[in-house]
Amino acid sequence: MERGLHDHDISGKKPTFMEKVIKAIRIILWPLITLKNILNGNWWAEKIGNKTGIYDMAAESRIRSWALGLTGWKYWAYQIGGGLIFVIIIEFILNSLGLTMLPWG
Repeated sequence: MERGLHDHDISGKKPTFMEKVIKAIRIILWPLITLKNILNGNWWAEKIGNKTGIYDMAAESRIRSWALGLTGWKYWAYQIGGGLIFVIIIEFILNSLGLTMLPWG
């Protein structure tokens, strides 16, 4: 028996009613799920990150291993200092565009 001629799976068993319903729901929802993925920045980031191998490079980074080894006040200084530098740089860029992320700006 060739696959596709009848509504059977490879083992020869007829699919149950629920299997047919689930298959129909998947077919109906596929365009919506695809649209959701196309509009989702995280989906694109994960797709590009996995394809380029950037996640693996980041996991093996010397800076990452150094940062994971920090303890106590050094960890907090690194976190707060890095965050402040990031906020200052982004605020400067936004100010040059006439925007701000500060509520009093």
